[in-house]
Amino acid sequence: MKSTRLLRLSAAQIAHTAALLVVVFLGVALRVHKLDAQSLWYDEGNSARIAERSLQLIIEGAGGDIHPPLYYVALHYWRMAFGESEAALRSLSVLAGALLVVFTYLAGRSLFGSQTGLIAAALVAFSPFAVYYSQEARMYILLALAATASTWALFGILDFRLGTLRVDSTPAGNALKSKITNRKSKIRKSKIALYVLATAAGLYTQYAYPFVMIAQGICVLLWLAFARQDRLRALGVYIAMNVVAIALFLPWLPIAIRQVTSWTVTPQHEELGAAVLDAYRWLVTGRTLPLDQALLPMVVVGGLASIGLLSALLSALWQALRQRTAGDQASQRASQHGFAAVALAVLAALPFTLLFVFKLYREAYLKFLLVCAPPLLTLAARGIAGIVDAAFGWRASAGRSRGFFILGKGLAEGALTCLVIISLAPSLDNLYNNPAYARDDYRSIARMVAQNARAGDAVLFNAPNQWEVFTYYHHEGAPAIALPYRPENEAAVATALQPIVEQYTRLFVLYYGERESDPESRFERWLATHAFKADEQWIGNIRLAVYATHAPKQAHDIDAGFGAGDASVAITLRSDAIDLDPRSNGDLIPLQLVWRSNASLAQRYKVFVHLGPADAPPVAQNDAEPVGGFRPTTTWQAGEEIVDQRAIWIKPGTPAGTYGLYIGVYDSATGQRLAITGSTGAGDRLLLGTILIR
Repeated sequence: MKSTRLLRLSAAQIAHTAALLVVVFLGVALRVHKLDAQSLWYDEGNSARIAERSLQLIIEGAGGDIHPPLYYVALHYWRMAFGESEAALRSLSVLAGALLVVFTYLAGRSLFGSQTGLIAAALVAFSPFAVYYSQEARMYILLALAATASTWALFGILDFRLGTLRVDSTPAGNALKSKITNRKSKIRKSKIALYVLATAAGLYTQYAYPFVMIAQGICVLLWLAFARQDRLRALGVYIAMNVVAIALFLPWLPIAIRQVTSWTVTPQHEELGAAVLDAYRWLVTGRTLPLDQALLPMVVVGGLASIGLLSALLSALWQALRQRTAGDQASQRASQHGFAAVALAVLAALPFTLLFVFKLYREAYLKFLLVCAPPLLTLAARGIAGIVDAAFGWRASAGRSRGFFILGKGLAEGALTCLVIISLAPSLDNLYNNPAYARDDYRSIARMVAQNARAGDAVLFNAPNQWEVFTYYHHEGAPAIALPYRPENEAAVATALQPIVEQYTRLFVLYYGERESDPESRFERWLATHAFKADEQWIGNIRLAVYATHAPKQAHDIDAGFGAGDASVAITLRSDAIDLDPRSNGDLIPLQLVWRSNASLAQRYKVFVHLGPADAPPVAQNDAEPVGGFRPTTTWQAGEEIVDQRAIWIKPGTPAGTYGLYIGVYDSATGQRLAITGSTGAGDRLLLGTILIR
């Protein structure tokens, strides 16, 4: 009989271990799938270039950054070992993401048992939020790992059972108690070391880590309120651990205080309810699923977590009402589960709440909520286990049916877990396959610039750190020039741009994060009046514009009117300046147009300049509001002259031939063109001349 039980236990353990290995394997597979399919984006490029530096320069650079140095130091050595490709740089986060799955399992097992730990690990393995940041060369998944590892260690140190071990007062019982006590002491010491190191690592990883420490501190206070023994000793150990962790962080503490207190946050104004819903969407499905499609998994995960919390609390309350003795294992287990559920709720909810208390709600900061994902999903796992327990009954069947009972419970728990994972699948699909959620594609931008650049070109960046990611891909060719951050006035802009415009003939300008880097759009306004914009396109969150810098020399008086019929002239093209010399593929043709309106205009109009045959679509064009969009026609005053500088880009592949250069005006809302009025011509476009394309 004893050998049969051992064999059955061994088989169950083997099955459980195999299931855990499958979960970890799938978690790793999801994190390495298409790992290098997307370009490094803005922040990842910063990580890549910082990791190239010496340790001294990394630490000096982190002193002026909003991130402590640990991740960059780790990536520095990781890069030395595995290379600097996109996949190699991101694989450090893959490792952290895999370890997060493992520590989620350990934490769930220590609180609710191995089955709940396994379910929690599976939910984290498939969490789109965790997978996304496990594929990013940044420190946020490392932050979540530090939080989960320290929390698991803390659970083990405090031994959340709230009771005492009871054995028979016999020599054998005393020997067993002594053996268990010694073993627990060794484990406890190792977890104390892990807690200290993980907490110090969290502090050196991200300045938001104190949110986790506050949540853990509240959990400890709750534990002290219900613990039956060793309260002062436990409190002393907890305080000592944090003192040591903070002492390890002490060399960096003055820098941390300076950086945090000087950190300015531009608030993202949104109604509180909508902001909370959006943050919760990120927590459950990540950023790769819109709210209308995310509602089902949000409700499912939230509902399961609520069931996990309430079922554990009700079980503890039921045992308390039955007045079980302190040593009763069922009572101890119920108390442990009830307290553990409350602790997880605190760990999930408090950092989430503090994000709003400190007015940090912005899309860029929602990744801090990664620390909330493991406790939330562990509560959801407890909810799944609670539902299955209720369906199968709290006690296992006796005799030969016990194996089928355990198998049935496992299959039911697996089925419910798979249903949750299926609800998350659309977010994972968007992560891998939907271009709308792809990271900013600096790789394609660098390739496009390289294909089109020629001598005399330069690449400009309006935001800091763009230079780092662009030059990760762009190693030679057009010079890459970073413009000053947040220019104070127009004079500072002119000082930065005037020498560039005089030195280079074409500019590729990457506009990114203008609300932060250039909120008054001073750089773009200056270029709109001192250069000639030829093209503009959005690539993710980056706007790439191309400018000519040399003004045309040939000017002509025109006085062509554009309006509704011949009743009145609304807009007059007073003159143009354009060089009609032969051109080649890749050339920019700058134009300077002078407009005047005879009355204030209530309608916004666009100006088009088309290069092409008279009876076929254009081969090159520029359609935009005047002065790079900074002087829409609704801002024109009667009699005011508007100088509108723009250019036509003859892109590579344009067929050779002689083409007409046409200009016209149209309603930006309807596309209806204005007719030419007066004696200058008829129709809805005016021929400015012809150009030979060689």
